Amino acid sequence: MGNTSATPPIKTALVGFGTSGKHLHLPLLLSDANFQLVAVSTHRSNVSNALPRGCSQRSFTQVIDDPMIELVIIATPNDSHFELAKKALEHGKHVVVEKPIALNSKDADTLLKLAQKKERTITSFHNRLWDCDFLAIKSIVNDDKLGRLHSYAARVDRYQPDVVNNWRDNPQFGGAVWELAPNLIVQILTLFGKPNSVFADVSTLRDKARAPDNFYLRLAYPKLNVEIRTSSLVKHSGPRFVIHGDLGSFIKQGIDPQHQQLKNGVTPCDNKFGKEQIDDWGSLYTNNSDEEILVPSPAGDYCAFYRHLFDTIKHQAPLPCDNQLALDMVQIIEASQQSNESNQVIML
Repeated sequence: MGNTSATPPIKTALVGFGTSGKHLHLPLLLSDANFQLVAVSTHRSNVSNALPRGCSQRSFTQVIDDPMIELVIIATPNDSHFELAKKALEHGKHVVVEKPIALNSKDADTLLKLAQKKERTITSFHNRLWDCDFLAIKSIVNDDKLGRLHSYAARVDRYQPDVVNNWRDNPQFGGAVWELAPNLIVQILTLFGKPNSVFADVSTLRDKARAPDNFYLRLAYPKLNVEIRTSSLVKHSGPRFVIHGDLGSFIKQGIDPQHQQLKNGVTPCDNKFGKEQIDDWGSLYTNNSDEEILVPSPAGDYCAFYRHLFDTIKHQAPLPCDNQLALDMVQIIEASQQSNESNQVIML
C-alpha cells in the first residue's frame, strides 16, 4: 500500500519478535508505506535474516536513545508492557502497546497521563475491533436489525490439551483471562459502553497448567445480559457469537481469518485477505420471517489500525482505539479477578 501523502513515513521500532511481533505487526507495517521499520529489539539471537532491508536488530536502550525513531511498538510479554512503554514515552516516543496496555488500572492511568504530559500518542493494539465477524455484528447492532437487545454471548474456545511452557502459562500475567478476554471485552465496550457489574468464574482445567485456561464472565447492563467464555479443552465449539433482541437473533460461527493468513504468509495486499469462508457467514433470524438469512461479513481489516494511527500522529485525528476503552477493559479484568476470589458480583 503506497504512501499517498507527501508526509515522510514514520520511523518505527518493533520491540519483541514473538508471535505478535513477527506475525502481526511486522506484515502490517510492511504493507503500509506510511511506516518505515528501522529497528527490531528482541532477546532472540540473531533475527537479522527475517528482517526487511534497512532494518537492524538493536537493544531496547539503542532504540529509545535513537532520536530518529518516532514510534515504538511494544509486542513483548504482558508483564513488561508498562515499564517499556513508560521508558519509551519518557524518551519522547509515540507508543503502541500490545493488549493489555498494563496489568492494572493504576499503571494504565500512569501511562495515559505521561503521554499527555509528553504530548505523545499512546494507544493499545486492539486489532480485534477490525475482525470481519465483529464488523458484521457492529453493523447489525447499530442498524437495530434485532431491535432491543437482551442477550449477547461470545466465546473463544481452543483445544490445547498440552500445556506450552512459556510466559503465557504464568498465573500472574498470562492465561486465558489476560490473553483472550481483552479482545472480547473491548468489542463489548465498543458496542454497549461500560457495564454496571461483573461476575467471573475462572478456573484451571488442565492438570499441568499453572495459569487459568477457562473462564466465564457475565457483564450486566440494564435489561441486557452479556456473557463471554473460553476453554482450552473444547474440541468442537458451538457458535462464536449468539445475539438475541426483541426483533430477532444473529448466530455466527467461525473465526476471523486474518491472524492465520498473516502467519501463513498471506499479505494484506492479497485480495483474499480478511475474507471469511461462506460456511462462516452469520445467520440472521427476524420476527417477520421464518427463513434463515445468510449475512456475509465485511472483509476484516487489521491494516485500519495503522492507517488510523498515522492520521493520529501526523494529523491529530482520533486514536485507532480510544484509551478509555483500554483503561475500562483493564478495570473489568481487575473486577473479574475480585469476583472470582470472592465469588460475588462486583459493582463497577
